[in-house]
Amino acid sequence: MGRDEARSRRVTRADVARAAGVSTAVVSYVMNGGPRPVAPETAARVRAAMDDLGYRPNHAARTLNLGTTRTIGLVLQDTLNPYFAEFAGEIDRAARERGFGVLAAESHGDRDAERRLLSDLSDRQVDALLLASSGPPTTEPAVANPRDPTTVLLDCAGPVAGHHTIGPDAASGARAAVAHLAQVHGRRRIGMVIGPDGLASPDPRLAGWRSETKARGVTPGALAVDDWSNAGGYRAARRLLDTGALPDALFVGSDAQAIGVLRALLEAGIDIPRACPIVSFDGTGAGDFTWPALTSARQPVREMADLALALVAHPDPDPRYHAFPVDLVVRESCGCPLTPPVAGPIDS
Repeated sequence: MGRDEARSRRVTRADVARAAGVSTAVVSYVMNGGPRPVAPETAARVRAAMDDLGYRPNHAARTLNLGTTRTIGLVLQDTLNPYFAEFAGEIDRAARERGFGVLAAESHGDRDAERRLLSDLSDRQVDALLLASSGPPTTEPAVANPRDPTTVLLDCAGPVAGHHTIGPDAASGARAAVAHLAQVHGRRRIGMVIGPDGLASPDPRLAGWRSETKARGVTPGALAVDDWSNAGGYRAARRLLDTGALPDALFVGSDAQAIGVLRALLEAGIDIPRACPIVSFDGTGAGDFTWPALTSARQPVREMADLALALVAHPDPDPRYHAFPVDLVVRESCGCPLTPPVAGPIDS
């Protein structure tokens, strides 16, 4: 039976088994990734038969039989932010490698929307929730759900009772940024740009900036606060320029803000990095394509995504905070020379 014939009625698992020359149990093992191993050649034959027949599993029945949807709910603040965009991509990769699908949603920094999204995803019977909250984590809808899905909190600065939390050691990243500007480039008045929630927490990037300027004996320059976005960084830098408060170096709390800072300073004719070197935080690929290219404290998003999915696939009954080290990616915006890529042969 081919695809055209199959269209006249619903294709069943038995049809796939007959076409592939295997039992229905083997078809189930291939679809579910176990519990018994299937030889690669046999699995390929089963998948080819599924494709040829246009077989689509009955996910409702599969959920009832297995007690799992193999689906993860992901709620992020802002997918236009290059950091969250990269994190979402790594979560999707890690999920696919472990046989999970991802239902992603965006809260736009709205706490009420975040609660609704968590509740909606729980109602869809996802196996787990991954949340990068726009403030102190709002996990009540997930906890109240009868299925009680595993909840892992992302982009966290510390522990949250009852949940695994994952985040970078942002304070050490901030200290490394300030130390680089002071020690390598001799800057004596280092300011900072940060988002509004960074003042209330307080944000470890802010704490790291304050402690390292004190430790290095340099003056903490002006602190400019605005949204965690390109536009927010642009507005913050414009205020520094308009008030004459621009320091002789800046540590910027995110790559998204730093992109806006770069534009504002370049528009004003500020020579970057000579007049005002910049180091940001996140280390996303977007920094490779700014001018000048951004020196940034890199968050290990791939490693954090892998841990999040490991906690989903193999829940750990002992919730704790998992802090990841960051490393400084040195590019041009701080004043260091950029190492050019090695040119390969040009095809004629």
